[in-house]
Amino acid sequence: MLEQVEALILSAASHPWVLPVAAALCLLDGVVPVFPSESVLVALASIVRDGEPFPLTALWLAGFAGAFLGDVSAYAIGRGVGVDRFAWMRRPRVQASVALARRNLDAHGALLLFTARFIPGGRVAVNITAGAMRYPLPRFVLLDLVSTALWAAYSIVIARLTAGWLDDAILQIALSVSGAALVGLLLDRVVKAVLRRRLARGGGTLGPVEHAVLD
Repeated sequence: MLEQVEALILSAASHPWVLPVAAALCLLDGVVPVFPSESVLVALASIVRDGEPFPLTALWLAGFAGAFLGDVSAYAIGRGVGVDRFAWMRRPRVQASVALARRNLDAHGALLLFTARFIPGGRVAVNITAGAMRYPLPRFVLLDLVSTALWAAYSIVIARLTAGWLDDAILQIALSVSGAALVGLLLDRVVKAVLRRRLARGGGTLGPVEHAVLD
């Protein structure tokens, strides 16, 4: 049974639509953070052997392009409809992230936009807020090109650290995704700690609600 599932996974990964689907998931995750974009990139990167079923550079381009377009879409949504049009935007944690971005984007925009890319829920709120506040589009695009390129590379590197440890594709994917989840939790804590410290040191405004977002 497991051999059949493994063959099915490898067969699906070899289809030409896999990379466009990965890019689409990264795009959607940039607008609504419920799509497992990191896990998809990690899972696909973990089963690549000698450039098969696709080159890692192609997977990186798919993740990079999808993430960038997703972030730009979130910016456009914020610019077009604001930050409270839809029900999910009014959730307490999202509104706390929006409040953090509103108070600090002008003075610490580069720091917020760059680090938010590595915080799944935070990046959507920050990008939408940037659009609503009319944060300069050329600057947003430049910062986002760098952050999404590094984010896609980071996801793939995490997978490659465990690639080839196991011969079974299913177990290899499970190992890589689990390892990426643990690293992601650690990175989340580190990024939030750095962001909290830098904002406080630079005179950023951190109220009780914003502290809750970064804790």
